[in-house]
Amino acid sequence: MEDESLNLNSQTNFCEDHFVNNHRRDQTGHYIVQMAFLKEPSCLGEFLQTAIRRLNSLWRKLEANPNLQQLHRNFIHEYLDMGHMEQVFEVSEPTVAYYMPHHGVLGPDSKSTPLRTVFDASCATSTGESLNSILANGGVIQDELFAILLRFRKNRIGLISDIKKMFRMIFIDESLKRSIANPVEREH
Repeated sequence: MEDESLNLNSQTNFCEDHFVNNHRRDQTGHYIVQMAFLKEPSCLGEFLQTAIRRLNSLWRKLEANPNLQQLHRNFIHEYLDMGHMEQVFEVSEPTVAYYMPHHGVLGPDSKSTPLRTVFDASCATSTGESLNSILANGGVIQDELFAILLRFRKNRIGLISDIKKMFRMIFIDESLKRSIANPVEREH
């Protein structure tokens, strides 16, 4: 583990080294990665009650808005169908767990994603630490938009691609996964 006081360049180098030494690809070509922790995950305090409170708040919001409720239900089913999350029936309490709250942001002008789900890894535990606060910041690895646009004009043919759901194609190692004990979706 590295100290959290690493500067951004050191954290970027740490993340690159960590990725090179700790990733693999599965039979479908997906990357399986381990998180680049700056601190031991054991420094995360108790969080289950906060996560349950946030989940109950989300459910109240969904119950008050049937359209939002249906969009959320669609999101849950899409994640399940695509294998980006799984339902857990038997749960043993681990020594360290971080239950990541989520909420939806409506994008009514978007035809492809009317509800964008936002996961809150910055929500602090009882020790004041969050998942984001103990992970290394790998820095920005893509070029600035202006540089991309200038480069796009240099050649006769330009290729573009839709990167929708790209980051969900990178899986977290099974040993680091954890799901909340309560059902993710209540039957309405």
